Amino acid sequence: LQSMNSLPASRNKNRRNGFTLTEILLVMVLFVSTFSLLIPIGFRLYRNTLVDDTSRTLVETLRRARTYAQTGRGDAAYGVKIVSASSSLVLFQGNSYAARNASEDEVIYYSSTVTISASSTETVFSRLYGTSTVDGAWTVSFGALTSVVSINRQGTIELE
Repeated sequence: LQSMNSLPASRNKNRRNGFTLTEILLVMVLFVSTFSLLIPIGFRLYRNTLVDDTSRTLVETLRRARTYAQTGRGDAAYGVKIVSASSSLVLFQGNSYAARNASEDEVIYYSSTVTISASSTETVFSRLYGTSTVDGAWTVSFGALTSVVSINRQGTIELE
């Protein structure tokens, strides 16, 4: 007679440790499904971040130019020019970009996938008063995502 204790031991010898093909495929399907849902969310977050960062950089650059002009730095007006070809903003000293003091230029680069558009690609802030030569909006966009930076003649800069 076989003892009852030896029967389970013989059954355990035939069992293999590890995962079945079905279990592995199920886990793979769950991973692929999860990532396929997360990838579009990640891209949307990336695009939003690019637009937000570029908008904030534009506002900061415009405000710095206005502050330089108001404080009389270099006893001159200051402005900002959008240079789309190089995806950059140029903070310059002078009454216009063409007549600027190029040795004082501060170049700030932004992502080439982002577009900044405006009716005028440059604005200048007057010395001491900080009034602007532009009354309008600069639009920062990446595909359908947009952000608007407005400037009025008094030199007020707002991110809308």
